Amino acid sequence: MSIVVKTVLHILNTGSYSGAENVVITLIRGFRERGSDIRFIYVSLDGSIREVLRKNDVEFEPIEAMKVGELKRVIKKYKPDFIHAHDFTASITAALAAGRIPVISHIHNNTPWIKKLNLKTIAYGLSCFKYYKMLGVSPSVFDEFIFGKFFRKKEVIVSNPVYTERTRRLAGEAEETTGYDVVALGRLTEPKDPLRFVEIIKKLSATHKISAVMIGDGELRGEIEAKIASDGLQDSITLAGFMENPYGILGNSRILCMTSVWEGYGLVAVEALALGKPVLATPVGGIPTILTEDGNEGKLCRSDEEFLGKLTELLDDESKYAEASAAARARADVLDNMDRYTAKLEEIYNK
Repeated sequence: MSIVVKTVLHILNTGSYSGAENVVITLIRGFRERGSDIRFIYVSLDGSIREVLRKNDVEFEPIEAMKVGELKRVIKKYKPDFIHAHDFTASITAALAAGRIPVISHIHNNTPWIKKLNLKTIAYGLSCFKYYKMLGVSPSVFDEFIFGKFFRKKEVIVSNPVYTERTRRLAGEAEETTGYDVVALGRLTEPKDPLRFVEIIKKLSATHKISAVMIGDGELRGEIEAKIASDGLQDSITLAGFMENPYGILGNSRILCMTSVWEGYGLVAVEALALGKPVLATPVGGIPTILTEDGNEGKLCRSDEEFLGKLTELLDDESKYAEASAAARARADVLDNMDRYTAKLEEIYNK
């Protein structure tokens, strides 16, 4: 039996702006541009995300903590038809607070602990009985989940909403437009392995006068600053910190380099491709569905030597760089799925 969904709560467990937050904002804008009259409420901890939501005209309901009581308060206030929870903690809490309201659990990354029996996987596994659907950004999310095989009928692979024109528009609107040879874009945390990026730039700087930038912040920043100083890379690597709109820099730079240990989908790779930037990345999470083994839009790199070889080729040979840049744009247009993505979610909401 179908219902007409009027209000959806998006539940997130951070007050900052990063990958999952970007996905939700893109999703809401996509529905709006399709003319949908669904009311979306963004529910999360307060923080820097408030200003991002304001600029994107997204309705915001801050919570003090990710607790059942807080979500029940929000549910009572808005009386949603659907709850769309993002990642593990938000999903578990929503399952406990929702009552009879259907819940979607949307998992954006496949962290290593989901592979083993532990308190976290037990808690999430038990909560799976509540979910109407479980969305994953790549097949590896549920393939690696220790209890994933028990919930196959609920699992739906949706990748991420890819909206190339939005990325290109944001690049044109950005205030900061400095260009660099190599860009790393993501949080300075263990999953992104930013220290490996510094090591690669160190090796590359032995043969090239290189300019690199790391956009993002996180708990490894101090360690990264120390390594840059000890390796004498202050003139080669710029730490730009968090940027609400990094696409001006990305659009005026040459190559995106992703050294991640694990990823969910890897949306930043598609965003770089949309701006005509070749992408060199480790083959983790959804990255192998973005970059093709035999494509010319970048390279799946399994070793530092492969990163260095492809970086050298693209920096030294302008004709090969031009070919890779054109291939990157073409690949991004193939991956653009905004209409299909919103239509698929609307079908899930209303079924």
